[in-house]
Amino acid sequence: MPYDRYLRRLAPMLILATLASLMIPPAAPVRAAPERPIMAFYYPWWEHSDWSYSRMSDLPSPRYSGGDDEAIRRHVQQADDAGIDALVCTWYGPDEERLNKRCRRLIELAREGGRDLQVAIIPDHSAWGPLRSVEGLARAIDVLKRDFFGQPNYLRYQGRPVVFWFNPPALGGVDAWRDVRNRADPGREQFWFGGTDNFGYLEVYDALYYFDISWERRPGAAMASYASRLEQWNRANGQNRPFVATVMPGYNDLRNRGGHARDRQNGEYYRSTWQTAIERNAQAVVLTSFNEFYEGTHIEPSEQYGDLYLRLTRELSDRFRREAGQTAPPPAPANCQSFPETGQQVCGRLLSYWRENGGLPVFGLPIGPQRSVTIEGREVQAQEFERNRLELHPQNPRPYDVLLGRLGAEGLARRGRDWQQFPRVNGAPAGCLYFAETGHSLCEPFLSYFRSRGLEFDGRRGYSLAENVALFGLPLSEPQTETIEGRALTVQWFERARFEWHPDNPEPYRVLLGRLGAE
Repeated sequence: MPYDRYLRRLAPMLILATLASLMIPPAAPVRAAPERPIMAFYYPWWEHSDWSYSRMSDLPSPRYSGGDDEAIRRHVQQADDAGIDALVCTWYGPDEERLNKRCRRLIELAREGGRDLQVAIIPDHSAWGPLRSVEGLARAIDVLKRDFFGQPNYLRYQGRPVVFWFNPPALGGVDAWRDVRNRADPGREQFWFGGTDNFGYLEVYDALYYFDISWERRPGAAMASYASRLEQWNRANGQNRPFVATVMPGYNDLRNRGGHARDRQNGEYYRSTWQTAIERNAQAVVLTSFNEFYEGTHIEPSEQYGDLYLRLTRELSDRFRREAGQTAPPPAPANCQSFPETGQQVCGRLLSYWRENGGLPVFGLPIGPQRSVTIEGREVQAQEFERNRLELHPQNPRPYDVLLGRLGAEGLARRGRDWQQFPRVNGAPAGCLYFAETGHSLCEPFLSYFRSRGLEFDGRRGYSLAENVALFGLPLSEPQTETIEGRALTVQWFERARFEWHPDNPEPYRVLLGRLGAE
């Protein structure tokens, strides 16, 4: 057929094809591999027999078995539509058939449904005995490498397949985890997220995260403290580990284990946790959780809340992607400094005092505004910080116009502990200090920290004993072992502080001040 006749016959077909293409709506854009992933914890263990208000504050709507394809498809659709990038599937290892099958099915159905949703695995060694050994975990990771990591929708972060870990001490300390990593991933080809705030584990994990922040009085306070410590650790170690923010809708495990509850406040608590992630420019977000009903952290549609939290997640995840990394802290008013970590600012004389006498390491971040409070029957202007309370007494000459709260003594009293009943000593060993006023000694590792800080009174270099005492107060105890945030630490109480010994931290962060203001 002559070429010109071929074109004349083809022309009407091309016109029809063009018109048809104009009538077809464009395909939905594919979500790119997330630079700032939003990852939600997902629990496939549910059976119909589990759902009961005797153990839960709320129930899913509809109720389901975690092994039903219909339920898995629904969860994939709901999570993807809500803007979640990945579900982190709880896994008991290759030899536990139920969850192994369900996590694999989650990956399959997400891929078959054409969704962008990705999946990662969290081997739960704390709940499943066969995983609670170096050998057991190394073998499980070999199965993940063989069967999971190669899946096109398995989550990768910074180019590496992701593995989450929860409750590291259930296996052991850093040495045990170093053995696991050296056996299972000697080339560091995986990206490990560790659920702990013990920065010593950063020798093994690539990033840390909080699983639960609901114990903190203000939703931004836990993240602010963690972010500050991470910044210090990165600087001290020449690293750039990512800041991972936690978002939660609330918490309630009172019926399951008699624990605690965090009121959802009709979504306002959830909003505030996302706001912190945005303001801190988080490099990743973990959402606790998609469907944990025993602890009441679910965003899955439920009998009490309907689909409210899916809708909020869509709104807030969109905002996070739009604003995180784009916003700069608002400029502080004259003679004020804003702290986006907690959404507070410090002004005037309190700011100058904070800066001149130790700043962040000594006082921590502001956790409330300057306000009028009654202290020992007298009304004064004061502001609370993570580690102390600054009080304005303008009738006093400088430097006594700002006084520190006796948070150490107050903290013990709130706990029903009378420091005057603590065992006393009659003297101190060589190289230590003895305080006859309270009957306590001060030795290393706390002595050097005590001597290196104080309130500047005399204009001379260094700090005198009077200046040390003005900042920290007198010791109220000898060093003793106490449980702080789930860890056994050596601590010593002072009138205005609690010294804590963290031997796993790099210098100079082995002695830290307790967060008495936040507590």
